[in-house]
Amino acid sequence: MEESIRHLYSLLCSSEYSKVYWLTSGNRLSVEEMGRAISEYGDELIPYPEEIQLDVIEILNTSPKAWSVTAPVYTQNEGLSDLSIELTATENSKGSYVLSLDDIRVL
Repeated sequence: MEESIRHLYSLLCSSEYSKVYWLTSGNRLSVEEMGRAISEYGDELIPYPEEIQLDVIEILNTSPKAWSVTAPVYTQNEGLSDLSIELTATENSKGSYVLSLDDIRVL
């Protein structure tokens, strides 16, 4: 799951919002909403460090299995910021994860 989230985050860092939209099937946030949430925060996103702390909560009674995930955002001026990305991760039949980007918000 972390590998999938790191990939999505790397796309956000490089402002590739249309790729994020495609990767997440555009379930929640539009390309414009992603760009606006990040630009309104007013700081440049930077890549994840080697270790990150994900807040993962299993969503009960789902098939296939799914989790609600809050992932940190790192910025140029703050390092670990109070901005977060909220996702739903669903396990597919191949054992990998399909992500939905639910929100980008300040905690």
